Amino acid sequence: MWTEPKEKMEQLVIYLSKIQDLVEKKGKLKPKRLQQLLGAFKSSDLGPYGGGIFQSAKGDKVTLEPVKLDQLDKGLNKEKVILGKVVCNIMIDEPIPFTFALIDSEGTCYAVNIFNIAQGQGVIIGDSVAIPEPFVMHHELSASDKVIKFPSIRVETPVVLVVNGKKWGIEKQAPTVLSVSTKCE
Repeated sequence: MWTEPKEKMEQLVIYLSKIQDLVEKKGKLKPKRLQQLLGAFKSSDLGPYGGGIFQSAKGDKVTLEPVKLDQLDKGLNKEKVILGKVVCNIMIDEPIPFTFALIDSEGTCYAVNIFNIAQGQGVIIGDSVAIPEPFVMHHELSASDKVIKFPSIRVETPVVLVVNGKKWGIEKQAPTVLSVSTKCE
């Protein structure tokens, strides 16, 4: 019998359950540490997104309004930016996506998935992260007699992020790899 799909499903349920648990428990931080993070928000952490207007890579001027996590709608939130603190990283065997939990100044916590991030890159607990035009997803599924439910933000590329007031550069993005092979007859 082919057991790989069943094993992958079990691993996925464990991973998603871990995300739900860490989002609900705000990274399992001690109350004192959590209060320190909640009191450490600065407007300068928004970096180039803090002025209300940002110039995109195409040269377009984009207006960004700082909002809290609970003010976000499902899907793309155009012209909005969120600022949060990292409360935990969620480790898995696969390096993509890089997943962490983010808390805003009101204590709301979401999971964040960063795709296309270079290996060895990421954020650590306590980092400030600003995400422009966040794409919000609300996950709800039943698996193994368990209901898994949590909100998340999908970030397609790390170069849109501002971490600790500094915009991340192209070195944070995973390089494109082209593999070619020849067949001999």
